[in-house]
Amino acid sequence: MRVLLAGATGFVGRHLLKALSSAGHQIIATSRTRQSLRLPGVEWRQLDLDTLASVPDHFEFPEAIDLLINAAGLLSVDEQQLSLTQDLGTRALFDLAKQAGVRVLHISALGSGGQPDVPFLASKAAADDYLMALGLPAVVLRPSLIVGQGGASSDWLARLSALPVIPLLDRKARLQPLHIDDLVGAVLALMRRWPDAAVILPVVGPEVMTLGQLIDQMRMSQGWPTAWFLKIPDAVTELGASMGDRFGWRALNYQSLLMARRDNIADPEVLESVCGYRCASLRDRLQEWPDPAQSAQLALRPMMLAVLALIWLGTAFVSLGPGFDWGLRILAEAGLTGPFAQIAAVSGALCDGVLGVGLLIPRWRRRVFQAQLCLMAVYTVIITFILPHYWFDPYAAVAKNLVLMVATLWLLRTEPRR
Repeated sequence: MRVLLAGATGFVGRHLLKALSSAGHQIIATSRTRQSLRLPGVEWRQLDLDTLASVPDHFEFPEAIDLLINAAGLLSVDEQQLSLTQDLGTRALFDLAKQAGVRVLHISALGSGGQPDVPFLASKAAADDYLMALGLPAVVLRPSLIVGQGGASSDWLARLSALPVIPLLDRKARLQPLHIDDLVGAVLALMRRWPDAAVILPVVGPEVMTLGQLIDQMRMSQGWPTAWFLKIPDAVTELGASMGDRFGWRALNYQSLLMARRDNIADPEVLESVCGYRCASLRDRLQEWPDPAQSAQLALRPMMLAVLALIWLGTAFVSLGPGFDWGLRILAEAGLTGPFAQIAAVSGALCDGVLGVGLLIPRWRRRVFQAQLCLMAVYTVIITFILPHYWFDPYAAVAKNLVLMVATLWLLRTEPRR
């Protein structure tokens, strides 16, 4: 089959691309930017739904397409951007499919149509309704929470699963999570057995559970015991959601808070009755993912980063404040006194403060790690040759530099390249 796959570089799109390629389909895959990934039977083209919303000839619909699969989506708190990408741009793509007389399989989200106060779901629902009214042979899939390697939500869940005490926004809301392999399986099943009429289908796992129960299943798959869960006080979540809306946080905002507090369930037999496919139990899917080492890294890295920033900023504060005279005494032991010692103490404190602030700015972080390694190495060498007796400090203040250097090196090696 000749398939046009929109959104082929996203979480769902990447998995669909590999599955369709492995199944021998001829695929024209789209993304916002040029792609170098090469797979058998895959041709790449550029498509920006935001541009397509206002420039209909931005994208030339390929010839002889049998099926359009739209896996494009946007996780954002910007209502205008969501409307542009998930509604207006998507409508324009559906219009092109109608002109070409092509079947459409659209990946939406469970809850679309029933939660107009959630911008993400409202924009999805608008596109769903538009597609259903076009008169095309179309299927809208509305999956529940999808878990698997490479998903943004999945990474957050993997991070939480590694913690001994896990904070949750809500402990009562029910959902029916499914593995990404099952969403791919549902798409392939529909391609083999297309329904007679346009239809909206929920795609859900067979088990109803809370988010805590899902995380416990992930922990069990990694060989860990059940966790302690802590319900975050409503006042704290409201404040966090307000800040998330203001600063554009994807993990915590009013949209994510509303979705976390509501049930997200449906009948799994609806999909099975149409195409014969039923999602598997998560216990059978959580084998290769999540990986305990990766989950631990996701959980520990931000904590280590925060502690390291606190150490540098705290050192700067102490060196300029209550520890200033102490610092001058240490410099005097090294033979530096008077105004030069004061300049050295202040300069060192300011340098520490700059490095601490730099850790909080992602685009500076790699350079800051490198600078920290160099600075700690220089400190250690100077102390070794000029003040060697500090190596015999019972609290091992100098020896702990080695631990900080290893921690900094690990953070540098695991820092995402931007």
